[in-house]
Amino acid sequence: MVLFASLVTAKSTASVIQISNINDSFLLNSHSIEGLFNNSSPFFTTDDLASVHSILNNWGIDTDGKITLLPVNTGFGLSFLTLIDEEFGSGDNGTDGVLGLTSTAPSTLSMFINDSDQDDWSLIQPPFGSQTMGSTFVWGSAGSGDGFAWAGLSLGDAFSYSFVDLDGDGGAIGTEAFQFVSWTGNSWDVVSTNGFKTDGSSVFTGMVVPAPGAALVLTALVVGRRRRHH
Repeated sequence: MVLFASLVTAKSTASVIQISNINDSFLLNSHSIEGLFNNSSPFFTTDDLASVHSILNNWGIDTDGKITLLPVNTGFGLSFLTLIDEEFGSGDNGTDGVLGLTSTAPSTLSMFINDSDQDDWSLIQPPFGSQTMGSTFVWGSAGSGDGFAWAGLSLGDAFSYSFVDLDGDGGAIGTEAFQFVSWTGNSWDVVSTNGFKTDGSSVFTGMVVPAPGAALVLTALVVGRRRRHH
């Protein structure tokens, strides 16, 4: 019963996402951002998008010309945010930025997308299992951006992302396109960066895992239970 209660507690407080790509595997810790996603899915409002950029900028993280990815605790639970270029809050001012994304996640999750009436996107939702969002993001690179998020993640949930650079060299997104951001105890920090492959693609997967402390507790409980059975 104690082990079961611990598992339930770990599930309800899930806040760590393990990212794996072709080069690396690392952990991202979440932190709360107040007021995010007060509107109904699937609307990732421009005000919400600009607010996240402002917070990261205040922590010294440059989001201009980047694809910034981070876990955030929101009113919809643990969310994984994809921030495309930098948004100042005034909305799109052009269409010189183009990015393709396909992402698959559990069907239990909510989805939020910025500029839902402008981007060419679709959400495939089978009766059970997983759902897949496909989008061509279009935005103006001078002062505006785009964004996407899965929300309501729980322990054990897994997702995949596949990006395609539709701009090519010299486009709105820089060479070192991707930056993964984590809450490191008292600040938001970039913990990993990488770029598109030579074919213009980038793929990674993520999974919600127990926080290191919770993992140690669960391991100790399991070991103790096995010893009592011997």
